[in-house]
Amino acid sequence: MELIVQKILEFHDLFPKEKELDVRTILKKYSREYIVRCCHVLCNNYSNAAFIPDNNNTFFSEASKKHIPSLNERISNYLNSTGQDRVCYCTVKTALELMRVAFSIPVQEYKNKGQKEDFEYDMFRSILMLNEHLMAYTHADNLDLASLLFANNYVQNDIINQNQSDTFVRQVTHYKKLVGFIENYPKCANAHELFLQKMGINSMDEYSKTWGALVTLSMDYLKSGVKACPVFDYNQLKDEHHLISKPVLDNLCIDITATIPYDAEDAESRDNNVDYRNFRSHPLVRVDDGKYLIYSLHLLLERLYSSLFFDIKDGVKNAFGFYNKEFVERRLFQPAVLAALSKYTSFYLPSKHDVEELNSPAEKDGQPDFYIREDYNIILFECKAIRIKGEIKDKSDISELLDLLKQKLYQSTHNTDKTRKEKKKPEDLGVKQLVNLMTRIDEDTFEFDDNIPDEVAYYPVLVLEDTHLVIPGISSIINSWYKELIHKELPNQMCHPVVVMSINTLIWHKQAFARFGFHTIFNNYYSKAAKYEEDGILWSFNPLADFDTFMNEHYRISKSERQKMFNESLSALGLKKETTSVN
Repeated sequence: MELIVQKILEFHDLFPKEKELDVRTILKKYSREYIVRCCHVLCNNYSNAAFIPDNNNTFFSEASKKHIPSLNERISNYLNSTGQDRVCYCTVKTALELMRVAFSIPVQEYKNKGQKEDFEYDMFRSILMLNEHLMAYTHADNLDLASLLFANNYVQNDIINQNQSDTFVRQVTHYKKLVGFIENYPKCANAHELFLQKMGINSMDEYSKTWGALVTLSMDYLKSGVKACPVFDYNQLKDEHHLISKPVLDNLCIDITATIPYDAEDAESRDNNVDYRNFRSHPLVRVDDGKYLIYSLHLLLERLYSSLFFDIKDGVKNAFGFYNKEFVERRLFQPAVLAALSKYTSFYLPSKHDVEELNSPAEKDGQPDFYIREDYNIILFECKAIRIKGEIKDKSDISELLDLLKQKLYQSTHNTDKTRKEKKKPEDLGVKQLVNLMTRIDEDTFEFDDNIPDEVAYYPVLVLEDTHLVIPGISSIINSWYKELIHKELPNQMCHPVVVMSINTLIWHKQAFARFGFHTIFNNYYSKAAKYEEDGILWSFNPLADFDTFMNEHYRISKSERQKMFNESLSALGLKKETTSVN
């Protein structure tokens, strides 16, 4: 796996002698709509990031000609002094940050008196200033490569480097499972009804078809190669199949005149914009009656499933726990493992019947989320649907982020939700749960499999629902906790490193797992990710290793198969669009 670290251009890289730029004052010179349209162009026409130089995607037009010579000189001096051929000056996150500031300024404070020839220059300088703020990290201690890599990827890149067609398939796959669950599970009846009322619709199909139609419209626009800022006019749309619901449109949009606090004391409120929370739930802007901007395909793609939990959670008691156990674990994860079982499987738990029954029995104490034995190879799974608060990402405090990650995936010593009571004793999670299971097997107190050989090899697996967390760095971090624990609890036992994967990888690569068996694929991964000592037991872990990346590189899904999955996702929503294809 090749990783490239890209420097983001900051304000004082080009303007070292100037004071910090007051972005809010600059923006007030113009109109809110003009700035939002600029953000739309940056989000959609420059892909994940914009670079200088790039003759095919230039930021400045002829209108800015009076500023171009001095800027060219500054940029040339910077590139020469740093030895770079080009530099990134804007990412999708920068554009969203610009919008975040723009919407936090009351619309009546915009003067709309700025000069046309200064607009691009002012936006460019504002973007560089925002980059400087976004790239400011804090941490208490010196950090290793894996921690820095994970923090940078997670804080900066959760909406960057997105494969749009893959994201589309993932969202539809998970959404169809979730809808089947909330429509048929009695405890979800209230949440289902509240969502329909909120959206002003009669069925979930109205929501998903509207989303799918908007995505295909946006994808086709991008594929056309037009560099502009189109307005989607509902009243002029030829919607012959009645795919788009006006009530859903209005629920998914922000009015161009709205004021959205940049952040707020009530961090749970969706009315503030911590971590672009409001934008994530409203990926459209209404600029006039019936006229909308799809300002970020990145956010629109994730609106179908990823944001839906927050729409329904108020209708379910103990929503986070219920969702994690009853839906993510039992309806997403366990069926995915079941579909990936191979002929090498000697024993597995839970049973096929229990996985397929909607009202399956509750797990017994100490039962793994999934257990597989392939001869003497024991594969232990724990599945986690964790969420990192947006405030942590906004603060860019790496130490706090890593501490929170350990609270959620190793051992919880206190409730991270301040509204809940403090824990009476620590709760083992993730890594510690896996090691506890391995210890019980080693001590012959594991009650679920009566035919475990005397000598076994352990393959612990941590499956995460959130694909944004499964990025280079996290596997090394988790294995650093795990390695210390097994040296203490299970010395001289064949404990392979923890495999950290997303549910999506489990689903997408089920045919490979079913063909080769889990332990064979994991051994292939370890040959790249870990270096074993002569005894074959002790190992060191590559800080760059990432299982999802390994699967995509070594068990590649063909473009034709990915196109088939994309088309099946379209059909699942009742859509057909021959012009839309995978990227």
